[in-house]
Amino acid sequence: MARSFSEQVVREGTSTLKDWVKSQAILTTITLVGLLVGLKLIGIGHWILAAVAITLVDLLPVLGLSVTMIPWAVYELVFQKDTRTGLWIFLLFVIIMVVKQVLEPFVRGASLGISPWEEIVSSVAGFALMGGNGLGLILGPCVYIVGKKVYRTMHPELAGRGTTGYFDRGFGQKAEPSRKEPEGVVIDITDDVEEVREEAP
Repeated sequence: MARSFSEQVVREGTSTLKDWVKSQAILTTITLVGLLVGLKLIGIGHWILAAVAITLVDLLPVLGLSVTMIPWAVYELVFQKDTRTGLWIFLLFVIIMVVKQVLEPFVRGASLGISPWEEIVSSVAGFALMGGNGLGLILGPCVYIVGKKVYRTMHPELAGRGTTGYFDRGFGQKAEPSRKEPEGVVIDITDDVEEVREEAP
């Protein structure tokens, strides 16, 4: 039983990791496309190289776009005295961040099989449990998803039934009312028997 459980955890963990990589690839593509278009419109030299470099830094946990784009905008404003470029870089940073924050729960939810609320709550929980470490934002949803899949596999008879189907339903989804098997129908034939006895010779 222990071996079966561990094998199940490893199998579901591998599947979850593949799904997470898929969702990360989608989000990275969104970031790269946004940077390519934005930097090209702003008129940045070597805009393709700059977009790729910023996207690669964004892949690193905790760092993100703010580590590159905010200092870049400040540099343009303070040192280069280029108000137009500095403000446009900062605005591009804000737009991409907003788009990513809005789309991320839905993209990860679609790839990993969880609702946006589950993705948000598990990310925050992982971040808090790891003492504010950015890796918790990744490990939180992964651990939750593995647990959810193992639970669903080990207890298929409980999935979707009242509160026991919690992991199967996810946040914000109402449980389906439990269906009761129709009980046997009892037909009262006492009167018919009495009538037959009265008619008998």
